[in-house]
Amino acid sequence: MMMSAIVPHIPVAGVWTSPDGHISLELRADGRFIETRDDFSDVFTGVYVLVGETLKLFEDHGAVVSGTLSNGRLSLGTVQRPVFHTEVEAPIL
Repeated sequence: MMMSAIVPHIPVAGVWTSPDGHISLELRADGRFIETRDDFSDVFTGVYVLVGETLKLFEDHGAVVSGTLSNGRLSLGTVQRPVFHTEVEAPIL
């Protein structure tokens, strides 16, 4: 018998901008996020989950970012990237 947990996700909608104005992160009410940098739109996209004040961003290409959203302030930690591998041995240059 397979058990699954239901996460009480809190939908959020808004745009947060870095202090220097170069990076913005849009959290959409449908659970998606879009990060833009300077003039480059949709640099990173994916889904987010907010439980309490804990925010997890799951980027479409595998990276995961953890952070907090508290009193209207968004704080993000480091990016956890997937481990890359190759099927063939890479040449040493």
